[in-house]
Amino acid sequence: MSNTYWLVNFSLDNFNISKKRSFDLLGFSKKDNKLTNKININDHVLFYISDLKCFVGSSIVNSKKFFDKKKIWEPQEDDVKLPYRVKLKSTKILPEKKFMSGYDVAPSLGYIKRWAPEDWYLALLAPVHIISHNDYEIVSRDIDNLLSPKPKNNQSVKKSRRSKKKK
Repeated sequence: MSNTYWLVNFSLDNFNISKKRSFDLLGFSKKDNKLTNKININDHVLFYISDLKCFVGSSIVNSKKFFDKKKIWEPQEDDVKLPYRVKLKSTKILPEKKFMSGYDVAPSLGYIKRWAPEDWYLALLAPVHIISHNDYEIVSRDIDNLLSPKPKNNQSVKKSRRSKKKK
């Protein structure tokens, strides 16, 4: 079975709550239950913060969906506790200074194409979206690049003996 690629829209408050919990869980509301019934172990998830219009991280689903009434996140609507949940693993979160602006990324995403370019963020207002593998790869690759350490300018790359002999 192939993986599904998800984009989850956090409020800034709920992102910070999840951050304090080390992104161990992801919650969905009852109104998203039908869509999220498709979520499976090893599906890939991108995190987007609607308040900032930024892509901020990625993760992998590590459990089947389950129901739990324990209050974790702030309700976005009356009495919504996001009780439909999955566990996460291999979470990558960008430091705040490196959050990726949606204005930079969105024009290259196929999911956004049906919206007017200046209104791209309207396509991401819903709490959860299924996106294409290509869109996932675009954002995920940028997250990985921003998380990887860059060599300092004054450090030269050491060549192996073998590559020196070839010259």
